[in-house]
Amino acid sequence: MLTGLVTGLLALLCVPLTWAWPGSAHTGADWSVFWVTCTGVAVLASILGNACWNRASRALPLSLSGQLIVFETLFALLYTFAWQHRWPTGMECAAMVCLLAGVVLCARAHAAPGRRLGMGV
Repeated sequence: MLTGLVTGLLALLCVPLTWAWPGSAHTGADWSVFWVTCTGVAVLASILGNACWNRASRALPLSLSGQLIVFETLFALLYTFAWQHRWPTGMECAAMVCLLAGVVLCARAHAAPGRRLGMGV
């Protein structure tokens, strides 16, 4: 929560720079979209994301909770591909599959006997 709070405060410190930057005239609608987006990211990513992370990291063994960070990397890659309006290359797909395979194998190693992924309830 503190990381999100400090990041938000730093973002607010950057707002005057956008007003002073030459050629960066923004309309009221632009600022509305900016504030709604910032608020949404703050609530969903910072507050809800931290709550989910804290719950998951308490419920899982340390070696498995470290694997959760892989999903942050994967989603960052997917956002990047969307931003660049392109699909991942074959090598990028292979790397993402390897990351996911590592998480699945780690989860299987930590599953109780008889409760392996895909087996039973």
